[in-house]
Amino acid sequence: MAVEGVTIEEAGAIGRFREGSRKIWERIPYESGNYPYVTARVRAKRAALLPADIYARLLQMEIPEIARFLGEREYKSEMLALGARYAGVDLIEHATSLNLTRTYNQIYDFCEGHLRAIVGRYLDRYDLQNVKTIVRAKTYGASTEQVEEDLVPAGSLPLEFLRELATAPTLDDAFRRLDDTIYAEALEGPASEVKNWAAWEDRVSRIYYTELLQSVPPSTDANRLMRQFIEREIDIVNLKTLLRVWAARAAFDRAIFLPGGYEMTEADLAEMVRLDKAALMARLRAYSFYDEIAGDLERVEATGVGALLRKVEKVHLIEATKYSHLHPLSILPILDYILRKDREVQNIRLIARGRESGLSTDVIRELLVV
Repeated sequence: MAVEGVTIEEAGAIGRFREGSRKIWERIPYESGNYPYVTARVRAKRAALLPADIYARLLQMEIPEIARFLGEREYKSEMLALGARYAGVDLIEHATSLNLTRTYNQIYDFCEGHLRAIVGRYLDRYDLQNVKTIVRAKTYGASTEQVEEDLVPAGSLPLEFLRELATAPTLDDAFRRLDDTIYAEALEGPASEVKNWAAWEDRVSRIYYTELLQSVPPSTDANRLMRQFIEREIDIVNLKTLLRVWAARAAFDRAIFLPGGYEMTEADLAEMVRLDKAALMARLRAYSFYDEIAGDLERVEATGVGALLRKVEKVHLIEATKYSHLHPLSILPILDYILRKDREVQNIRLIARGRESGLSTDVIRELLVV
């Protein structure tokens, strides 16, 4: 489905038939998939990611220079396609979003057999992200234009449908379009009567990850690797939630942690929320990621929880890469690339927004995850 030089409207057509295609491919035996071909294509794409030292150069550039730099790299076609309609940070944000969508759709289209199905399921996390973005925007009165800047239509829901949700007169109208999906399932009554959308976000995330794990039974080596990757990702998501809640000394009367983690259980996480720092560090010492975050946790009062959370995100990237090297002809290099491409776009947009907002180079550098 990859199309070169399209406008952002035309990009919305990418993936229109994806859901139907997935249903067909899901009938293919579980062991099927063109792993050598796709991992080779992904290795080539990974080599084109921005190396860490490039970010130091970008931090010294003004916004027009950043846009020009991107126009000479992997973002060239998107910068050219959108350059007549947008400028400055708007151009950078729209072009990087379009590039991300195009790249993920290319990867999906490279895949065959069950590999195609499970990569598609993983990419459906962008549906989750997009629907949450739209709900937040409608709740706080953001414009459709503001919403579109943050949409990445790389899942099963095409851009046209996401725009329908964003322009729906009310949240009830939007959720009627989402009937029979996990988003409607997570509601407890009509959308117009929801008082706490954070609770809905927690529920829909739980449903997404639960169904994702259920859709990948541990029946083959490929599936077992995929499940372990997802379970470790759940640990990372839960660890970030734990650290945010612990630092804020917040209390909740609902389930805020995801089930199905590789090392951490919901019960253990709920207990750790109430510990002091010494006790928390003692409990976390039992987990494989502890050595990577121990120093930042020790300094959390001075550096803030944000720095600690960024270290957790770096641990996620490092771990994904480690597993992709251990299993080079599996789905893991593909998932590793998906994570790193997403992080590259986040870093580029962060630098551009930071420059526009007048943040110092040192502040922006601290916010990057490289």
